[in-house]
Formats: sequence, structure tokens, C-alpha cells
Amino acid sequence: MDDIFRITKDTARAIDLIEMAKERREILKILPHDKTYKIVEDYYEIVKELLTALMYIDGYKTLSHVKFIEYFAAHYRDLDDQQLRLLDTLRKHRHGIVYYGKKIGQEFLLNHEKEIKTVLTILFSVTERKVKQ
Repeated sequence: MDDIFRITKDTARAIDLIEMAKERREILKILPHDKTYKIVEDYYEIVKELLTALMYIDGYKTLSHVKFIEYFAAHYRDLDDQQLRLLDTLRKHRHGIVYYGKKIGQEFLLNHEKEIKTVLTILFSVTERKVKQ
């Protein structure tokens, strides 16, 4: 179940996921900043949509959140190790939020939101570039 497997390339599905990520990013702009857990969850959902889109463009799929981060790290050099660790931290926080109702303190966003936004900008750029190829 955790393996990455080959599928037919699906650029149309990738474009839909990119559009969903863009909509989610716009909604984030109006979310109250005291809803840290929701903001962190949505940041991760954007990452998930963009990385999944890249895999569809490349003709791959996985059901594992860990594996699509690993796939990106192995096939793209656009993020450094620290940024990749941040993606994994977002993944873990999102897991805690969704499955255990864990709230995330505002300190996390204070310390990491600027870098999260930088990473998202990079991921949007990579996916847009791949769609055009």
C-alpha cells in the first residue's frame, strides 16, 4: 500500500489539483489567525495537492503521504533538506489534527509560516512549469 506505482499520466487531474490548491491558498488569506490548527492543516493540504499533481504529471501515484514527499525529494531538487523536513513536520501536525484533534500552538506559525509560504511558492512554480512541458 505504501509503494509508489506507475499510472497513466493524467495532466487534467493534475490541473484540477493545482486549481484546488490555489483556491485553498486564497481561503487561507481570510482565515482567522487564531485558528492555527486549521491554517496548518490547510497548508499541508496544499502541499499534498501539489505533490500529488506532480506525481500525476509524471505518471505515478501513491497512497502514502510519506512516499509522495520522498518521491519529490528523489526526483526534484527545488527544495533543500530543511524545507523537506518542514513538509514532513506539516504532515505530522496534520495527522495529529485530523486523527487526534490535536491543536497546534500559534508559536509554530510564528516560527515557520514565512518558510511555509516560501515552500508553497516553490511548489506552485514547479507544478506550473511541469504542466506547461
